Amino acid sequence: MKRWIASSQMLLAMMIAAGILSAPGRAFAADAAFAQFIAALWPDAQKAGITRATFDAQTRGLEPDYKLPDLLLPGRPSTGAPSQAEFVQVPADYLKEASIARLAAHGRTLMQQHAATLKAIEQRFGVPGTIILAIWGRETDYGRYALPYDGLRVLATQAYVGRRKDQYRGEFIEALKLIQNGDVTRKDLRTSWGGATGLTQFLPSELSKHGVDFDGDGHINIWTSVPDALASAAQQLKNKGWEPGLRWAYEVRAPANADCSQGVPEVTRPISEWLRLGFVPVRGLR
Repeated sequence: MKRWIASSQMLLAMMIAAGILSAPGRAFAADAAFAQFIAALWPDAQKAGITRATFDAQTRGLEPDYKLPDLLLPGRPSTGAPSQAEFVQVPADYLKEASIARLAAHGRTLMQQHAATLKAIEQRFGVPGTIILAIWGRETDYGRYALPYDGLRVLATQAYVGRRKDQYRGEFIEALKLIQNGDVTRKDLRTSWGGATGLTQFLPSELSKHGVDFDGDGHINIWTSVPDALASAAQQLKNKGWEPGLRWAYEVRAPANADCSQGVPEVTRPISEWLRLGFVPVRGLR
């Protein structure tokens, strides 16, 4: 029995030692594969106008962050992405009165503080200042929420082992452009786990399409320039079909036979069709 115990203890010790010795090897192999993946992005980056100096400087020492959600990793349960609150919470939870009241109170202060900027934005893009402030408030609590992740690391990891690899390859290169253009430093490029950045939360490709240098300093700066961040949000809405004079939503009374499964963002119909189905505006259509 003693010999069996001793042998078992020796075997356990050997297994632990083997695990300790092999773990760095596996990590090294994984890191080497990641480094090869990043290096393979260079031709696409070069085509996009990224210089070799920028590419090397920003990718040197870059490591993946395997703690991010929505990754496809061997041995890790497939949990998918954290769902956005506005799509999974009932209105009573998402629109908590205390939270909305706090945001609204600070929003009124900011409405006065940035009145001239908001007026100019509405004149140019047709989007009311209240809408833009609401976006700013909900996205980052008017800039008071500190985005937790290294943006370049997030985008590189998502491009490497994320569910939307092709999309994030492009986002990674667009982020390099932002840094190379001097719009943001690597240090200040903080993002959500999904790579959205700035006061009004843009993916780099969306910023490339809709970003506005509203303060006229030569850079599109949605991180510290309130005019740029708000104008970019307005431009994005305009480019995606915002129509001045139309409300963004109408409160309605649903008919008794309403199909609740139709109350999702993917289901869209003309207002005339909703009226035909028996949905009645609570306060009219104006």
